[in-house]
Amino acid sequence: MLEVLDTRLLSVLTWYHLSFLAVSVAMLGMAAGAVFVFIAGELFAPERAVRLLPAVGIALAISVPISHIGNLVIPFPAGRGGSPAEFAALGIATLVLTVPFVISGVAVTLALTRTRAPIGVLYGADLVGAAAGCLAIIWLLDLTEITSTAIATGGAAAIGAWCLARYAGRRGVAHLMVAAILFGLAAANASADRPLGVIYPKSRGLWLDDRAIDFTDWNAHSNVIVRAPANGPVFLWGPSAALPDIRVTAALAAIDGDAGTVITEWDGDPKSLEWVQYDVTSLPYRLRRGNVAVIGVGGGRDILTAIWAGNASITGIEINEVLVRALSGRYRDFARVTQHPGVTLVNDEARSYLTRNGRQFDVLQMSLIDTWAATGAGAFTLSENGLYTREGWQVFLRALTPTGVFSVSRWFDPDAASETTRLLSLGVASLLDFGVRSPREHLVLVTCGRVATLLVSPAPFSETDRVRLHDVVQPLGFSVRVSPWTAATDERLQDIIDAGSAEALKRATSDRYFDFTAPTDRRPFFFNMLKPAAFFQTNAPASAGVVSGNLRATRTLIALAVIAAILVLGIIAWPLASVGRPLMPPRLFGAALAYFGLIGLAFMFVQIPFLQRFSVYLGHPTYTFSIILFLMILSAGLGSFASERIDVQRQRRSRFLPVAIGMLVLVEMMLLQPVMEWTVGWGLVGRTVVVAGFVVPLALAMGCCFPIGMRLVGQQSDRVTAWMWGVNGAAGVMASILAVMVSMWLGIHANLLIAGLLYVLLLVPLRSLAATATGSPPLLSEEISGPRQKSQNSRVRH
Repeated sequence: MLEVLDTRLLSVLTWYHLSFLAVSVAMLGMAAGAVFVFIAGELFAPERAVRLLPAVGIALAISVPISHIGNLVIPFPAGRGGSPAEFAALGIATLVLTVPFVISGVAVTLALTRTRAPIGVLYGADLVGAAAGCLAIIWLLDLTEITSTAIATGGAAAIGAWCLARYAGRRGVAHLMVAAILFGLAAANASADRPLGVIYPKSRGLWLDDRAIDFTDWNAHSNVIVRAPANGPVFLWGPSAALPDIRVTAALAAIDGDAGTVITEWDGDPKSLEWVQYDVTSLPYRLRRGNVAVIGVGGGRDILTAIWAGNASITGIEINEVLVRALSGRYRDFARVTQHPGVTLVNDEARSYLTRNGRQFDVLQMSLIDTWAATGAGAFTLSENGLYTREGWQVFLRALTPTGVFSVSRWFDPDAASETTRLLSLGVASLLDFGVRSPREHLVLVTCGRVATLLVSPAPFSETDRVRLHDVVQPLGFSVRVSPWTAATDERLQDIIDAGSAEALKRATSDRYFDFTAPTDRRPFFFNMLKPAAFFQTNAPASAGVVSGNLRATRTLIALAVIAAILVLGIIAWPLASVGRPLMPPRLFGAALAYFGLIGLAFMFVQIPFLQRFSVYLGHPTYTFSIILFLMILSAGLGSFASERIDVQRQRRSRFLPVAIGMLVLVEMMLLQPVMEWTVGWGLVGRTVVVAGFVVPLALAMGCCFPIGMRLVGQQSDRVTAWMWGVNGAAGVMASILAVMVSMWLGIHANLLIAGLLYVLLLVPLRSLAATATGSPPLLSEEISGPRQKSQNSRVRH
C-alpha cells in the first residue's frame, strides 16, 4: 500500500520522473532492514524474534503516517539546477521515504528467517497481502484523499502487529488500540473541511491560503485542485495579437500541483464565445465542421471552441474521472459545457475508446495534452505518451472521415529545438505508415507565439482549404510554417516534409544532440528529445522548454543513481562487509551472491518495462502501477507457495527453471506488440485480462526463485539468508534506475532482452548451490557462543 501511495504522492510533490522512485525506495528499505537483522546478532536471535515482532509491527504502523507527514512539510527539491543543496535535499527526502520500508524489512526478515516456519509459505503470504494492498490503495484514494489513506495504511500495519502479538501468545489489546486510533484519525482527517494534504506541490507552497481553494479531489489518477473563480482576461494557449480586451470569470485548475487547465464560466450562448477564435488551437474548425471528438477535455476549453464553431456533435474524451465529475457536477452550472445539446463527455482512454467506438469524426482535436511534468520526465512513460506514437496516430487517422482533420497543438520555440520538430516527424511517419506517398500534401503547421498547431488529414488539403487558411492567418497574425502550397520556414522542417520513405525521414531527423525521430510504442518517450551526447558534451547547444526539462530529468536520474549507489554502499554493502561473510566456503558464497544478485537485477528488468509498456496500453501510470504490482506480486506469491514442492537437489530437471523463465521472457517480448495492437480497442477489463496473460505465468515462475535460493543457502548457514536478502535488494535498487535509462535510450524491449539473458545465466549459480547442498551436510549453526561466535566479526576462512 505504501509503495503505491508514494508513487501518487511523489507525482504531486515533484516531477513524474521521481514517482517510480518509490520502487527503489521500497527495495532499498527492505534490504536495509534485512541487513540490520544480520548485523544485530543476538538482538534478533530466534528465541527473541517472536517476542520482538509485535513491537516492530507497531513501529511500522506509527512510522507510515509520520514519514508521510514529513514528506508533506519538507519541500521536495524539484531538481532544476542540480546544485549540491538540491542533491543533499533529494538525499534527505529519499531517507524520509525509506524509513518505514526499513522497519518493514526488519519485520519481514524476522518472520522469514527467525520463526523457523516454511519460507515459501510465509513469503507467499507476504506477497498475497502485498497484492491485496495494491487494490486497496485505489479504493482508499477514491474514497478519501492521500493523507487519510496514509494514516489508514498505518492502521493496517497495526492490525498486522496484533496478529504477530497473537502469534507470540499475547492478547494484543494495545496493538488493537493503536489500530483504532489510526483508523479514527484517518476518518477524522477525511471528513475535515480542509484535510491535511500536500503543502508544497512541485516545491511551491501554492495552497497555503485555504480561501484560494474552491475544490480539491483525489483519485488514483491525480490530485485536482481548483482555485476560486476570478474575473480577468480570457485564457488562450496561443493568443493572436489581434485579441480584443475581453474579460471572463474563470477558475484555474491544477493537476498534480502544476499542470494547468481552466474552467471558464459560460452563459450558454455560443455567440459569447467569439474570443476562442483568436487562439491558434481553434484552427481546425476553420477548415472542417460536423462530428467532433476532443482528446483531453481538461477544464473544457476545447469543448467551448467546438461549440463556438457550431459543430452538431461533440464528444469529449477525458481519462481523469475527477475532471469529468467536476464539469458534470460541481461546475455544471458554471461551465455549462455538459448542458449544451450534442456534447457528450466520456471517461476513457482515447486510443482504446476510438478503436472500440468505431465512429468517424470530421475533426479530432488534441491540444497540449500533457501534464507538464511529462516534459520534465522524459525517462518515464505517462498516459499521454501513448497519444504521441506512430501506433497511436494510426488509431487517430482511422477515426477520421476521408477528409477529416486531426489537430495537434504543442509548444513551439522559433529560436531553439522544440517539440514541434518531432511532432512534424511523427506526422510524416504516421502518414507513411497509413499508405500516403506524399505526406507534405496532407500537412499544415501554423504557429502563434509559443504554440504550434499541426493539421493532419488522410486526404490532401485542397485549394478551398488554402483560401480559408489564408483568410484566417493574415488578419490574426498566425505564421504558416509548413503547408502544401509554400516552402517550409526551416530547412529541417522542409527536409522532414519532403521525406517520402522511412529511410529519407531517418536522414532528415538525424541529429547529434536531439532525437527528432517519431516515437513508437516500444520507445514512446515523445517528450524525451535529448540524446546522452548532449548531456555529457560541454559544447552541446543550450535550450529552454522541453529540452531544459530533459536536462532536468537526466540530471535527476543520474543524481538518483548516485544517491542510490551511496545508500546501497552505506546501509547494505558496508555493514555486511564489516561484519564478515557467513560461515560458507568462498566458492559457495560467491555462487550465492551471483544467484541473488541476478534475480534482483532480472526481476526489475522485467517489472520496470512492464510498468512502462502497459502504461501506454492501459492508459494511466497509476492504474498500471497498481495492476502490474498486484498481478506480479500475487503471482509471485503463488509461485512461492508452489516452490515448497520443488526440490532442486533431487529433481535435477527443476534446475533448468531459470532457462525456462528466460525463454518465456523472450517469447513474451516478441508477442507484446502484435497482441496489444489486436486488443487495444477492448475495454479496461479486457485489456487487464491481456496484461494478466503476460504477467501471471512469468511472475509465477519468477516467484519460485527467491524461496528456492533461500532454502539452499539456509542449509549452509543460519544467518546467510539476511545477507542474501540485502544483496538481492541492492541489485534491485540499482536495476530499477538502470532499467529506466535502458528504456530511455535503447527502448523498453531492450530491458526484456537483458532480463531473459540474466535468467538464463542464473542456471550457473543455481546448479552450484544445488550440487553443493546435495553433496555436503549443512554447516554447524552459527547460533553458538565462544570464540567461534566472535569470528563473525572478521573474515572467515575455511
